[in-house]
Amino acid sequence: MKRRLSEAFYIGMLDILPLLRDPMILIMISLISFMPVIFIGLMASGTAIAVQSLIGAVVLTLFFGGIQVAQSSYFNKHWFRFQDIYVASPVRPVSYAMGLSISTIIGALPATLIAVAILVFIWPVSVLGIVMLVAVSLLLWASTVFLGFTLGSSLKDTRKANSIPQVLGFVLGFMPPVYYPLSVLPVWLQPIAMLSPTTHAAQLAKYYLGLIAIPEWQVIVGWTYLFGFLGLMVMLAKRWSKWVDP
Repeated sequence: MKRRLSEAFYIGMLDILPLLRDPMILIMISLISFMPVIFIGLMASGTAIAVQSLIGAVVLTLFFGGIQVAQSSYFNKHWFRFQDIYVASPVRPVSYAMGLSISTIIGALPATLIAVAILVFIWPVSVLGIVMLVAVSLLLWASTVFLGFTLGSSLKDTRKANSIPQVLGFVLGFMPPVYYPLSVLPVWLQPIAMLSPTTHAAQLAKYYLGLIAIPEWQVIVGWTYLFGFLGLMVMLAKRWSKWVDP
């Protein structure tokens, strides 16, 4: 286990090296998840709406990081040929996937810390609320890491490797009610929005931070949905990800 963790750490450091050498890229990554916060903060009629947008920034910063594993995995395999080196070495697929996940955490850390700091400053939050916000965000992040790894290791077309993560980020990130309240959607559209795991993560985070009130059964459904989504992504990774091409 110690050896696997060491392998994952060094793989993660190698993958995050371009960001560490150019901090401006980290700033740009942070702006992606913070742009809706800026606009909502300027136009919101109340502090609670702005707080919901900050919660969305935390949830989606980690979500976007997990999705981007697809590009790291693809380019390491088909362009830089790093994966050939790992395949020829004692490194196992689980160590490699863990390493890529470590790099996404490091990349998402600045934006996440800034959002949490602003949240604590403008809203009376409890320690439990912050812990549950981080918990649901990490659960969603873990699911998207497996999804990204599956996409990156199975795709063979550069255009798809670049476009599919962006499309998923838009469809599952910006469109669902993560930055904004679910209640603003028409009643007929709300069940459709609940099909997205990001909606469940945001609803749970807002609930634990005291921004919305939802029935206990919806809380149970939310956690069940997120764990079920994680299990589905793990199964997809085992079934479709390719460590060695035939």
